[in-house]
Amino acid sequence: MKHNKLVRDRVPEIIQASGKQVIVKQLNQAEHFEQARLKLYEKLKEYEDTNIDEECLEELADILELAYELGRMHGASFDEMNAIREEKRERKGGFEKGLFLEEVLE
Repeated sequence: MKHNKLVRDRVPEIIQASGKQVIVKQLNQAEHFEQARLKLYEKLKEYEDTNIDEECLEELADILELAYELGRMHGASFDEMNAIREEKRERKGGFEKGLFLEEVLE
């Protein structure tokens, strides 16, 4: 079965442990960046397509993992990404209130 997609680092060994053979390719930096972005879209779609809390949380965990990896590719560590998030939250707030901006009048 062909998959042709980015997977978590331990997935090939998990598949091999089940007795199956895997063929993997080590991506170069540009390919890794492109595939991580594509994987983020895939995970967002999977999150959008489920309404089961447990599955939603699994997809959100994958989205977070990809966000941190993409942040690393842009030069920021896990701690730096969190600092950016916290600074932006302090400056602009979070999303808890559910505010929906309809229009700005001049």
